[in-house]
This record gives sequence, structure tokens and C-alpha cells, in this order.
Amino acid sequence: MEGKRSWIKSILNIFIPIAVLGIVVMLLFKIQPEEVEPIEIEIRGGSIGEGMAILENDDLIFTMDRATSRFSVTDKATGVVWDSNPENADNDPLAPTIDKKANLKSTLYITYGNVNGIMTTYNNSTYSIDKGIFDIVENKDSVVVNYTIGNTEKEYKIPLALSEKDFKAITKNMDKKASKQVKEYYRKTDINNLRASDNKEDLLARYPDLADMKLYILRDGVAQHLKATIETYFWNAGYTEEQYQAHLARYSTKKSEDIPLFNISVEYKLDGRDLVVSVPMDKIEYKPDYPLVNIELLPYFGAGGTEDQGFIVLPESSGAIIEFNNGRSDQNPYYANVYGWDYASSRTSVVTETRNSFPMFGLSKNGASFLCMLEDGASYGNINADVSGRFDGYNHVDAGYSIVHYESYDVTEKSNATFYVYEDSIPAQMISQRYRFGDADNYSDMAAVYRNYLLERYPNLGSKKSDKMPAVIEVIGAIDKVQQTAGIPYKQPLELTTYDETVEIVDELKNLGVDDFDLKLTGAVNDGVKHYVFTDVDTVSRLGGKSDFKDMLENLKQRNIKVYLEGQTDFAYDSGWSDGYIGFRDGAKFVSREQAELYDYSFVWYGQEDYNDPYYLVKPSYKKECFDEFKSFTDEYQIGMALRNTGYLLNSDYNPKDKVTREEAKKLSEEILSDAAEYGTIVNHANDYALQYADVVTSMDISNSNMAIIDYDIPFYEMAIHGLVDYTGVPINLSEDFEYEILKSAEFGAGLAFTFMRCSPDRIQETLYSEYFGGSFDLWKDKAAQLYKRFKNDFDDVSDKKMISHKIDENNIRITEYENGTKVYVNYEYKDIETDGVKVPARDFAVKRGE
Repeated sequence: MEGKRSWIKSILNIFIPIAVLGIVVMLLFKIQPEEVEPIEIEIRGGSIGEGMAILENDDLIFTMDRATSRFSVTDKATGVVWDSNPENADNDPLAPTIDKKANLKSTLYITYGNVNGIMTTYNNSTYSIDKGIFDIVENKDSVVVNYTIGNTEKEYKIPLALSEKDFKAITKNMDKKASKQVKEYYRKTDINNLRASDNKEDLLARYPDLADMKLYILRDGVAQHLKATIETYFWNAGYTEEQYQAHLARYSTKKSEDIPLFNISVEYKLDGRDLVVSVPMDKIEYKPDYPLVNIELLPYFGAGGTEDQGFIVLPESSGAIIEFNNGRSDQNPYYANVYGWDYASSRTSVVTETRNSFPMFGLSKNGASFLCMLEDGASYGNINADVSGRFDGYNHVDAGYSIVHYESYDVTEKSNATFYVYEDSIPAQMISQRYRFGDADNYSDMAAVYRNYLLERYPNLGSKKSDKMPAVIEVIGAIDKVQQTAGIPYKQPLELTTYDETVEIVDELKNLGVDDFDLKLTGAVNDGVKHYVFTDVDTVSRLGGKSDFKDMLENLKQRNIKVYLEGQTDFAYDSGWSDGYIGFRDGAKFVSREQAELYDYSFVWYGQEDYNDPYYLVKPSYKKECFDEFKSFTDEYQIGMALRNTGYLLNSDYNPKDKVTREEAKKLSEEILSDAAEYGTIVNHANDYALQYADVVTSMDISNSNMAIIDYDIPFYEMAIHGLVDYTGVPINLSEDFEYEILKSAEFGAGLAFTFMRCSPDRIQETLYSEYFGGSFDLWKDKAAQLYKRFKNDFDDVSDKKMISHKIDENNIRITEYENGTKVYVNYEYKDIETDGVKVPARDFAVKRGE
């Protein structure tokens, strides 16, 4: 039946779209570029302030220099002072240029683009603070700094020209010194008595009153500091805002300069032991020709110098450490996207896939530390870190945020020209990050701080935790394989494990002693693993009929097996009109307004595998529709849901008629996860916001990072969540190195996961599913049972316990300790090692029970 259906689908999905192609093309040609109104950026800044702006509570003192907006935070409990910028930036021998020193003195970087895709970065030391084009507003519980950033001069409220009568009247109110200095910088101009160098026409155009009277005109080239002094003299003499505005309207020589200018406000608040730093996105201003693509907040906050002792904690994989001054400045600096790539942004190649599942970073220096948690706007974030020796003498870590997203496009195939198109607006949302200070001098104690934070932010975290070692068995039902009928190639399901065989696998596992696990059914509906969209959910006839599916579930229930049906709702695979998916209606859009057509990427040459079929990112509202249909199906059978991508991937939709930001997509994901929880949910990978909804998290990233600047990996995330959430690593038998994955699972407190199919591996030859070659149940069942029983014996009693410590000893043995005193010793070396009175075999682990 699937064969006939697939053949019909192939015909319909090819020919039906042709019927409307002409209409679509006509509509596209009607699209005209919108007229962009020019935006005038008001330059901020008043007289340079003196003294300090101060916030204080029972725990912290925040002190900001009004002249520079640089600040410090003092922790009252420890007396430790954390500076926004290094004190001796101007004397740093490893920052040889003025630009590098200016970076050290900056509290904000911005990056903007243009139509040619040229990206330019400004620091706010050179382009705002030094120019005095910022102001500071002190409120009862906050300090707000309003920056104008750009290569422009501050506007001083002094008249550009005055009549002879008005000039004499106002200078008469000045003291002798002020009057003399003001007269030096204003030139008395008579249109009938000009110098040879004067341009009469230009003067009349700028100052039309010269035709009738003499004027005192501000000389060109007056230095900024002198303008500030003149401004003070004028206002002390009684010059008013009303007079200034009248003179500005009459004599303004201000040209509409086409230069990049940006207005950004940064707010600082104290909240207990925390400093909260926020940027209201709705107050960001920029010119459309120079869209603001990224901001980077407090790049050198708490930075450690070459004489300091400390380390940086990163959310890479499950956690990673960069030691201060580690000598790896010749390696690439650290960069990763919070929550991974947004698939609504196109890319032509992927060398390294960066992602942070938990949006935080930390730094420990000379016995004290802070954690920084990204909160509002975290999904736009990216984490950056570097060591001393590359550009300067400081080790530092910070967060940046993508503001305006963009795409490149080719104008014509006959030209090599590439242009860039940008989002037309910024969402009216907030960016905020929370710095929490403490006296922790090791990453285990810092992880305990993060655990407390997660419990504050997600009160339901821990409510679904079991009291057993987690184990998940995944069974692959069907995949797709291209075959031909009447000379036409089409995909049809290829069965790997039937519904009846799934029950057989469970029975054999139980007979081998594997008797307490969750079962995930993948590829069991809608033609297999890469199933068509869930506008309807059907069983796969090649695996058995609906009655067989129902019987399978009944048999599994009798065996006390918790079942989760796996599926995804983010992408449209092999789906078309006949499946209820219409691309231009249901698909998400890139910023370029093109449909988000996607391809897998080659592991060999990193480019798109455009010789294979594409798949499509669906719009968020369509994703919700598919989820609702999927949930109706699982509710009918009273089984759980295993969501492949929800809680892991986070994708926008840049369709200008119905735009969905990444933050809005995150909110939708949380709504879906909450709805899915009725009969239980398995979440893949799991970003921090998804943890509270998961019965168990599978494929948690417990692997080592491949970034050379990192010194070593740690179970930071696991120390924060162990005993609150059940989790496993990737399926042991599908991992690149299953022995290594076993050791990582033991070290990181993970349970076990396996993926099985009833058929032999040669059945998946000539398919695109080579990742399942290690999935043969018959080849793996005995090893899996042996491993399951060992983990069950060693880790069942610590499954619900807090992981309180992790360290790497002098023998390179990794030691994980739980609150009940149990210690796990993991040896990655190829020789036996004895440590702490425990002999740990080569490439193995040992468990020592608490007293």
C-alpha cells in the first residue's frame, strides 16, 4: 500500500505545483522594495559628569565613574572587587596598539553591516566614551547608560551664529575671562567686508541673515573640549533651551551625514547577590543602511591578567575549562551559539557545529568567582572567550547577541555580485544577563551555585525524576529506500523491525535480565524515520497493520514497559500537497524571503549534499498543528511522546508577514513540551528550558570538545542537574567509540541508551541510514545486557543523588563524588592505575561506596 501511495505522491508533488507556478511567479514580480524612511539619530550626551553613580544593597556595592561609565562591583561578603575593565589597560604591553587598548577600556562592542556584507565593529570606548556622546541616568534602583556610538562628534548646545545685538547682550552677562574667550572663537562677519578666502554664496546659504545684518559666527575647527567650556559659559550667562532651538532652526549647518550611528541603552540593577545587566531592544536605534547585527556586552568584565590565577567555565558540551594563560593564543578563540544554529538562517557549508545547551559562563580569579546566566534574549546569544597573549594580556569571557539577522543573495547568474538583505526591524524584547558572585574557587562549587539558580528559574525541575538508573531502548521500525516502479524512482518504507518483532526484542531483553527500561519507537509511523508531516498519523503497513500496532502496545503494557512514540514536527521530509504540506504556505522563510530549503552536509568536504533530496523548515504555527495531530494519536493509545527536535533545535521564521523570533519560538517550544507531558516525554539533547518537562533526556552531549583552546571537559551541566533529571548519552552501540562512551557515561552520571533493529546490518546497505549499522539486536544484545546489569548495580543508588564534586587527580584519573559518599573513578589511560586506594583497570571505571 505504501508503494502505491508513494508513487502517487511522487506524481502529485511534481505536477500539481506546476499548475500554480505561474501565479506565484506573477506575485513575486509584483513585490517591490519598500521605501525606507531616513532615520535621524539623536546624538546623546550632556556635560561630562563627575564623581560616582552608586547602587548598594545588603550584598553588593555598584560604583560607576560618571566620566567614563566604567564601573566596579564589590562583594561585601568577601571584599572582592570586580571591575568592568582592567585597571592598567593603557599600560598593557601585550596590547601594542591604541585600538587594542581601547578594546580593553570598552564596556560594549557593536558590529554593523551594509548591503555588500561588509561587517564593521566599533568599541564604545573610542566611538562613544572618548567622544563624550553618552549620558548616565540614575534612578532609585538602577543606573542607565545611554550611548551614542559612531564616528561623529558630540553636539554642544551653543549657538552657531548670533546677531551682533544678541551676542553683545549675552557676553555682557559673562565674567571678563569667559567673555574674552568666547569672543576669540566667534568671528564677527560682514557680508560686505569678506576675506579673500570666504565663499560669499556659501555663507549666505548657511546664514541668510548676513544679507541684512552682521553676525558672530562660530569658527570652524573649535576643539571639543573648548566647545564644552563655551557651552558652560553660555548657559551660566542665561542662555536657554528655547533660544538654542530657535538659533539651531535658523542657522543650523548640520548636514545629513550618511555615517553609521547607533543609540543603545544599558541598564544596571542589583538583585541580592546578583548584578543584572539589561539592554532594551526597543530602544536601540540605527540607520537602515547600517543595520546593527551584533552587540557584545562587558567583554572584559572580571578579566584576569597574566599574573592572576584562575580559569574560565564554558557551556561547551556539558562544560569545559580554559585555564588562565594556558599558552593557546595561537588557537582560535572560543565562540559558540546559544541553543545552536537557527535553521531559518541559510548556510552553504558546516565545518563545526557550535551549540550551548545551557546559556551561562563563569570565571574564577584568585579564589573568588562569578557565574553569568543569560536570561531574556538568551536565544539570540553567543558565548566568546579568549586567553592572554593574542591581542592583549587578559583572559576574558562574555556574551554577544545577534540583533538584526541577514542573508546573502546573488542578483543574477551572469554576475558575481552578492548583496545582503537584512531584517527590517528589531523585536520589542529585552536582553538581560545576571552575574552572581561568590567565593567558590573550583568548578564543582560553581556548579552547585548554578544548580540553585536553575531551581529558582525552573521551580518544577526535579518533579519528574525517577529513583532508578535511566535506561532507554530505541527500536527502529522503518526507514525509506529509493526504488523504481515503471521506471520512476520513488521512496518507500523499508522495514527493519516489525511491530511483532519489537515485542520479541523486549522479551529477549527481559530474559537476559534487562527488565527496567523505557522504550522509544522510532520510524513506527508515517513511512519511517524521516516521516512525512503529521497532518495525519498512520501506522506503517510493512511493519504490520493498525491492529498489530495496537496489539504491540497492549503486550508492552502487560510487560510493564513505558512506551514513547518518536517523531518530529520541525521539518517536512518527503512531504507535499498530497500530505497536506504546501511549501509557500506552510514553510518558514529565510530573511531573503526564500523558502527555508535545507540539505544535509558532507562530513568529508563540509558542503551541502545538494545531490540528495532537500527537506524544509516548517513555520512555527504549522509545527504546532502537526504536534497537535501527533499528540491526538499518542493520547488515543495512552503512550508518551519522544520529541526529536523540540527542546533541542530552536528555529525562527523571517517571513515579514508573519515573523516569529527565536524567543517566540522558544516560548512555543515550552508550550509544546508542557502539552506533551500528559503521558510522558522524552527530550533529545535538552536545552535548559526543556529539562523540567522531560521524563528522560536522551543523547545528552557528554563528549569532549574538539576546540583546541579548551584545556579539558567537565560534567558542569550534570553536576547542576544530577538527581533532578534522568539523562543518557548517545546510544552506546551507535557511538563512534562505544568504550569511550561507556566511560563518559560513568564519569558524567549518565544512564544507558541503545538503538536496536531486528534485521541484520546488510539490510540498510544502499540507503542513507549508515548510522544504524551498529544497531543489530542479535549482535549487541548480550553486551547490552551485561553492561545494563553492571550500571544498574553500580549506579542505581546514586541516580537520585546530588553530584557534589568532580576532579582530575595527578594520575589523570577522573573522580566523581555523590552526596552519599559514593565515588566513581574513571581511567581513560591504557594501563591500570591505583589511586586513593582504588585500583582502576585500563580503559575502565571503578566504584567506591560511601561509608
